[in-house]
Amino acid sequence: MEQTLDISKAVGLNYDDFLYCKKRYLVCKGSRGSKKSCTTALKLIYFMMKYQRLKPNTLVIRKYYNTHRNSTRAQLIWAIEKLGVRDFWRIPKGENTLTFLPTGQQILFRGMDDPQSITSITVPTGYLCFVWLEEAFQISSEDDFNKIDMSIRGQLPAGLYHQFILTFNPLTLAA
Repeated sequence: MEQTLDISKAVGLNYDDFLYCKKRYLVCKGSRGSKKSCTTALKLIYFMMKYQRLKPNTLVIRKYYNTHRNSTRAQLIWAIEKLGVRDFWRIPKGENTLTFLPTGQQILFRGMDDPQSITSITVPTGYLCFVWLEEAFQISSEDDFNKIDMSIRGQLPAGLYHQFILTFNPLTLAA
């Protein structure tokens, strides 16, 4: 695949810290319309393609599996379109997996309503590197988070890293 992607043009200014952070945990809080989900989706598509030689894969988690179709999955498809790389992705209508065609890397979707679907995640090619926890405040206990965290381990080749991106709206407390 010979194409140059310009992530900063797609995202806009002032997002370099978010885009290029390689820390294990990246927390992004913002209200509706703050671009946190858009920017996360763009980052994931961009970095999966940028590091395609190393084959990073992504796991996207929400509390309920059936909420992906109209949220995270739609946002990732939007990012694919925004970056102009639709021809490189398989986006099946009846399945919640997106596949990068040149390498077989995948974006997998899971829900905390089926904890077993997360504890034994494997990918057909490459390494599970990125985890996006959308509406992270819905993860109801530290034990649930730790189950996910412990599932994403292992040695990675030089140049890859594990990263959890937690996105959520700020909670408002009644007075």
